[in-house]
Amino acid sequence: MVIGSEGFIGSSLCLFLKNKGERVIHFDLKRSALEDARIAKINFDNIDRVYFLAWDVGGAKYLYKNNSQMNQLDWNLGILMNIMPQLEKSKKPFLFVSSQLAEECDTVYGVTKRLGEVWTKLINGVFVRQWNVYGPFENRSDRSHVVADFIYQALTTKTIKMITTGNEKRQFIYIDDVCEAWHKAISDNIKGVYDITSFEWKSVIDVANVIAKLTQSIVVPGQEIGSTPLTPINGKIPGWFPRVSLEDGLKKTIEDFNKRINL
Repeated sequence: MVIGSEGFIGSSLCLFLKNKGERVIHFDLKRSALEDARIAKINFDNIDRVYFLAWDVGGAKYLYKNNSQMNQLDWNLGILMNIMPQLEKSKKPFLFVSSQLAEECDTVYGVTKRLGEVWTKLINGVFVRQWNVYGPFENRSDRSHVVADFIYQALTTKTIKMITTGNEKRQFIYIDDVCEAWHKAISDNIKGVYDITSFEWKSVIDVANVIAKLTQSIVVPGQEIGSTPLTPINGKIPGWFPRVSLEDGLKKTIEDFNKRINL
C-alpha cells in the first residue's frame, strides 16, 4: 500500500513497484474523500508493507510561506495522529518518508517530519530523509518545485526567470534513484537515520544553466540572495547509491515535460 499514491512522488513510486511485479494498493485523498489519511480507517489485512508518503507539502515557496504554516501544522498532525496508531496496531512493515528539513526543526514542515521520525522509531518502523527530488511532471503552481518551475518556463517561454541569484546550493536526486532507495530501505528493514540524496552540492543557477542548454533557453538571475541549508548528511543506505547524473536526469525530465504539456 502506498498512502499518498497520487502525489508528486507517490505516482512514480506506484509505477516503479508495479514494474517490479508487485501488486500496489493506491490510497490517496485525490482518489476519494474516503481515502483522507487524516480520518480514514484502513484495512491492512492483505498488505505486506506500507509506504507512508501522504503529507501537506510543496516546494520551498510553499513550505516557507507564512500563511500556509497553520494549515501545514493542522493537516500533517492530523495525518500522523490517524495513521501511526493504525500502523502500530497492524504491525505491518512500513516506511515513513521524512525530509532533510527534519534535522533543523525551524519550519512547521521540519518539526512535523521530525515528530514522524520519532513516532516511527517508537513503533519499529523505517524512515529515510528525502532531499530535493526531481523528475516527475508537475503543473506549475505555488506548490511546484524549482526544477519543474525552471523546465516549464524554459519550454513555454525560452526564458528562465529566477527569483534569487542562484548562488545558493542544493542536492538534487532523480526520481528513479529515489524509488530504488525507498524499496531497498524497507526491504532491508534499515534502522537509523539515512539520507536519500545525490551527495553532491549544486548551485541553483548551475541547474538553471543545464536546463537552458538542453532547451536552448536563456537564464535571467534574480536579485534575492538565497540560502544554502547546512543540513548534515547522517548516512547512506548500505548497498545503494544514486546512478542517474544531474544532466541525464534533467534530460529525461525535460522529455517527460515535453510530452505532458504537448509542445
